[in-house]
Amino acid sequence: MDKNRHDVAIAGAGLTGQLMALALSQQGFSVALIDPHPADAQADDPRTTALAYASVRLFRRLGLWDALEDRAAAINDILVTNGRPADRFRKGGLSGGRLHFPSSLLPEHTAGPEGTPLGHIVRNADMLEVFRARLKEDENVDLITDRIGEVENKRGNVTLPLGGGQTIEAAFLIACDGKQSRLRETQGFRTRKWGYDQKALAFNLKTEKPHHGVAQEIFYPQGPFAILPLLGNEVSIVWTEKNPGADHYARLPEDELIEEVRARVGDHLGRLELSSKPAVFPLTFVYVNNPVEGRIVLAGDAYHGIHPIAGQGFNLGIKDIAVMADVLHEARSHGLDVGAPDVLANYVRWRRFDSAALSFGTDAMTRLFSNDIAPVRWARGAGLGLVQHFDPARVLFMRQAGADTGELPRLMRP
Repeated sequence: MDKNRHDVAIAGAGLTGQLMALALSQQGFSVALIDPHPADAQADDPRTTALAYASVRLFRRLGLWDALEDRAAAINDILVTNGRPADRFRKGGLSGGRLHFPSSLLPEHTAGPEGTPLGHIVRNADMLEVFRARLKEDENVDLITDRIGEVENKRGNVTLPLGGGQTIEAAFLIACDGKQSRLRETQGFRTRKWGYDQKALAFNLKTEKPHHGVAQEIFYPQGPFAILPLLGNEVSIVWTEKNPGADHYARLPEDELIEEVRARVGDHLGRLELSSKPAVFPLTFVYVNNPVEGRIVLAGDAYHGIHPIAGQGFNLGIKDIAVMADVLHEARSHGLDVGAPDVLANYVRWRRFDSAALSFGTDAMTRLFSNDIAPVRWARGAGLGLVQHFDPARVLFMRQAGADTGELPRLMRP
């Protein structure tokens, strides 16, 4: 491979950037994957990701799922409730707001003939370990540990000077450098962004009793509280609190933190024990209406960074990857320049509606559920109760959560 000329350059070697590189490499493209600090597996990283069932199809088609399946916990059911910590376990305290999504509601042809679960919970460290192992074997991907200088966004290509003195040329550049994307800011993308008065507290717990593959999300006024199944008797907690609550709880001694958790989840999991240190993350919103400037295109959190309330952030990025693979494959099959503006415009057209709908829908959901206004609390509880008794609506929500709606790219089709 010519170390200076590639078909595609990718800025950012986190989960999205590494998976994008692997997907485009499988299509036969040469890829320069550039990051001054490529993400690597960290054993003490408590973060997990909910992979939608349509996203798992992409992992299967890229040959990654065999290495991940034994480390992934299946989501067999999803239980959503609405309440307040003080009345969470009182009779009627949830304002009638309980919504159950059993995997049995999905038609077999939707999820898969073998009864595929609604999704899987995977540790970020496990995904990174699998990605990096594959990248080391991939002759089409050049992983470059360096910083990109001032990008030349030309009519016919992009030129990327690197801090170490090397210069990379490519047909175009994909920015996968996250919510705080430096390329998005320096290249003039018009961006809508704001912070939430919330932080997420993430950690894992060992449980005495089995979770039975049930993912729970409890909507409390301070923010959603998610209990996600991991392998064995272990769960991942993603606990959203208004500032400065998350920092306060993260500093508590283990026994006091466990008591706070128990006050929110009850005793159905039995005795609880920390299996990872708590980590706190600020929550922000980022959205770019037009993710293309010349020969630079945004993907993943650099394009649409959303609240974790629905667990869809990485799945949005996975769909970006699958669509990009389709668009580039189609362009090359017709002998077109894969970085040409009209080719990249096809990516924008395909992704714009889905990205906007999920990004702003998630933002609206966050604002609706993160408050304790009595009429609003009653209305959302009543709304959950209505959906619970209307199976077509539940199936629609399940397909949306499964990233299985709209025109699916080939890597995500059944």
